[in-house]
Amino acid sequence: MSFLRDKWASVLNHFHRRVVDGLINCHLRALGLFYKQRPVPLKYWQFFYLPLAILSGCSDPLFFNPDRLRTSGKSLSIPPLKELLRHDLLGEWSLDADTITFLWQAIREDRPKIIIECGAGVSTLLLAKGLADNRFRTKNVASLLSLEQDVRVKEAVEKRLEACGLKQFVTILHAPISKRGDYQFDANQLREHLGSQEVDWLIIDGPAGPEGCRVSTLPFLARFCRPGARWFLDDAFRDGELKLLNHWDSLPGIEVEGIYPIGKGLGVGVVNDPEQFEGIHDMERRAG
Repeated sequence: MSFLRDKWASVLNHFHRRVVDGLINCHLRALGLFYKQRPVPLKYWQFFYLPLAILSGCSDPLFFNPDRLRTSGKSLSIPPLKELLRHDLLGEWSLDADTITFLWQAIREDRPKIIIECGAGVSTLLLAKGLADNRFRTKNVASLLSLEQDVRVKEAVEKRLEACGLKQFVTILHAPISKRGDYQFDANQLREHLGSQEVDWLIIDGPAGPEGCRVSTLPFLARFCRPGARWFLDDAFRDGELKLLNHWDSLPGIEVEGIYPIGKGLGVGVVNDPEQFEGIHDMERRAG
């Protein structure tokens, strides 16, 4: 009897997960159709969170089934990226296919010259390829500065960039993390690499660590941006990242536009006033 009861409970739990996952997917698709090319405002996600948490009965309700995002790079519909990422597994620890497609289209429209990304990997190859393509079309000098906490990942990505002929567009810096998981990085070192250049895009997909470890990432990097620079936050459907967005939304000088209902959630916003963030991270570190 105990075996049958456990088996029946497992079947019901699996059915419940399938139903909830189907409802979430249908809702996200409906939001995408309604908002089209616009992000869904943060207030909507705050309203939607509680009933979804009750329905799913778990934490990270918007991040309910990330397994569905796992695909091969061969599945991409963009020929140069399909060739570049053909051997990569997407959507697990790396960007998913929909987010890759979105960023590829955005980089071709915005044509950013200077990008900082947090977390090297598939995103580095994508951004380097986009910068290379834009340079050939516009003759602009463009570069990507990537911060990576794992030296082995840094070296592996550098080898791939060299093999793909993209190394000239990218500098990967080792960015160690503290015990609480945030970057321990000297602002002067970034100044040295950037010189007088101002950042057009920030891609925040790191550091990897405990919930909340990315809270100081945007305030720390915002000082290097031009007014109006765009930033993107991957994994925005996770509870920790939703809290980050709520926190960042309260900071003067940062605008949170919302979350695109694609992949693991892509948070997006603008750095309106970089001068607001001079020295903030250093003071936080000393206080900690």
